Amino acid sequence: MNIRDLVHPEDLPLLVERLRQRVEGMTVPRQYEVKSRRKDGSHIPVEITASRSAWRGQPVSLAIVRDVSDRKRIEEERLRASKIEYVGVLAGGIAHDFNNLLTAITGNVSLSKAMVETGGEIHEQLEEAEKACVRARDLTHQLLTFSRGGAPVRKAASIGDLARESVSFALSGSGTRADFEIPPDLWPADVDEGQMSRVIQNLVLNAEQAMSQSGTVRIRCENVRLTGEERDPAVLLPPGRYVRISVQDHGVGIAPDNLQRIFEPYFTTKRKGTGLGLAATYSIVRNHGGHIAVESALGRGTTFTVYLPVSEAAAPARKEADERRSAGEGKGRRILVVDDEEMVRDLAVRILEHAGYAASSAREGAEAVELYRSARASGRSFDLVVTDLTIPGGMGGREAARRLLEIDPDARIVASSGYSEDAAMADFKAHGFCGVVAKPYKMDDLLAAVEEALGGSA
Repeated sequence: MNIRDLVHPEDLPLLVERLRQRVEGMTVPRQYEVKSRRKDGSHIPVEITASRSAWRGQPVSLAIVRDVSDRKRIEEERLRASKIEYVGVLAGGIAHDFNNLLTAITGNVSLSKAMVETGGEIHEQLEEAEKACVRARDLTHQLLTFSRGGAPVRKAASIGDLARESVSFALSGSGTRADFEIPPDLWPADVDEGQMSRVIQNLVLNAEQAMSQSGTVRIRCENVRLTGEERDPAVLLPPGRYVRISVQDHGVGIAPDNLQRIFEPYFTTKRKGTGLGLAATYSIVRNHGGHIAVESALGRGTTFTVYLPVSEAAAPARKEADERRSAGEGKGRRILVVDDEEMVRDLAVRILEHAGYAASSAREGAEAVELYRSARASGRSFDLVVTDLTIPGGMGGREAARRLLEIDPDARIVASSGYSEDAAMADFKAHGFCGVVAKPYKMDDLLAAVEEALGGSA
């Protein structure tokens, strides 16, 4: 076969020149990379290791050609991960303070909305303000996804139910249809439902925009077993059982040059895009121990594929979870709120009192421990403690939880944080907590966490 049929036309001059120089005895690099052509016409990166020799008295150049596709793919993954970690440093540095401020805004808006007449002008204005707060919260969550403190709070979940709900929400009011292919025996996966819902919504919204808000998005979920021998992007994952989620559109497709950069932070081809959606999606999937891949052809559409490790636990029915949450008695119970930010502290107390709870507050963990001890001694113990994890200059939530459990092994404690590298948010039960509520939260978010903690076991 002619060498011109083996090498990409762009790299042919380099290869020919290197061969000539080596045969003539010139000093040139022994190793270099070019793109080689497969039988099917596609191209792969190869590494050439060349040496000078002789054949029947004539100088020749011998070369070893090695396929480096897998190595290049791993290098690209590492580079992408390092870029995301850099963004994480920036995100983590401002997230805690920003989320405290956003909690005060979001919480007060949602509380005010609950206190005015539904359908009135003020209620509608507060609803619009709340929508803006939710968009700001989502942007913050996307930034936090890149940070080391954005670890997912995982539990066994039905990926099929989560996919249907997320897609329905993303396409609400749109002219785009969804076509589901989800088997009834789909395996459960350990996921942070909030984060994974954002992954599916991001992919579906991208598909919708690629088809100009018309057409059909195909969502397919299936069980797969990887052996480690697959010749596709999933080869980067260890062997095992996975749930595979595919989101396919028939839109304009993605240009090959852009396809290599779509998961980079702040890279976007949209006029109004932030460049964070797919970068956050990549980071979320990676933090779940999974993998995301993309295939696209101009004018034919795009398919995103997500792999998630299977859970060994069974996923609870979503209806049962809702019934269990609503079963909490709640009203009249005593709750202690611990937060170093006065405006967040006061907001949480007002929300709880509005819902019928008797609420008190403390500025940091040591004060909370003494209040809890005194209340217990007087026979009026707190039913629940909601504590911030990160309290600069004072005792944080993790240490406070340890001391509270020493006083009362049955104490119920909910962790709250806008950002923390503490593993307590991701694995709260291992640190003595019975629930979590992430900042910034709305009134419903806080009350749901409280009701679930009071209604469940300590």
